[in-house]
Amino acid sequence: MAWHDLVSKVVSVNLSEQNDVFRWRANRNGIFTVNSMYNALMYCDVVPRRTFIWNLSIPLKIKIFMWYLWRGITLTKDNLAKRKWKGSIKYCFCNSNETIQHLFFYCHLVRSVWNTVFITFGIRPPTSVANMFGSWLNGVQSRLKYQIFVGITALCWAVWLNRNDVVFNGSKTNSFLQVIFKGTYWAQQWSLLLKEEDGHKLNEYCKMLEARVMELYAKYG
Repeated sequence: MAWHDLVSKVVSVNLSEQNDVFRWRANRNGIFTVNSMYNALMYCDVVPRRTFIWNLSIPLKIKIFMWYLWRGITLTKDNLAKRKWKGSIKYCFCNSNETIQHLFFYCHLVRSVWNTVFITFGIRPPTSVANMFGSWLNGVQSRLKYQIFVGITALCWAVWLNRNDVVFNGSKTNSFLQVIFKGTYWAQQWSLLLKEEDGHKLNEYCKMLEARVMELYAKYG
C-alpha cells in the first residue's frame, strides 16, 4: 500500500464552498498525533498484515524500515535513480549496482554475515526479500521464529546503518564484524521490550553469535 493510500484512509476529504481544511480521521479532534498514527498502523488495518513485523516488540521506526524493505521501497541507489536522482548507483563496498537484493543478500560483506549466522545456528540464509518474509522460516516453531526474526531484523538494520555510515559520513569500514556487533547491540537493546523468557533467549543467541564470529576471525582473519 502506497503512502498516499494510507493517508487517504485516515484523512477525511469533504467538498464544500468553504476553504479547504485537513482533518485527521484517526483522531476524534481531527488533529494529527504520532500516537494516533501508531494506533492506526497497529490496530486499524490501514497497512497490509501479510507480514508479522507489526507484532514484533521492536521500535516502530524499525517496523517501518522492515515494511519498506518488504515492499521494495527502501531508498537504495537504484530506487533513488527511479526518482531522477543523478548520482552513481554503484554500491559503496563493490562495483555492483546498489539494489535491495544486492545490499541485503548478495554483497560479499552481507554474505559473510549470513554465513556466520548459518555456521552458528544452522539457519540457511534467505535468498531474497520475498523468501525472508515468506517461506524462509516455514516449519520453525512460532516462538523461536519470533526470536529469530527480531535478531534478523537487527542484522538488517545494522547492514543499513553500516551502509549509511559509509555513504553519508565517509566511514572507511567494510568489515562484516562491525555489522554483526552492531546487530547484536540492537538485538540486545530490543530484548528489553520482549517477554522476559524471549529477551533472555535473544541475549543468549547474541552472545553465541559474537563468540562464533570472533572464533572465525581468529582462525581465518
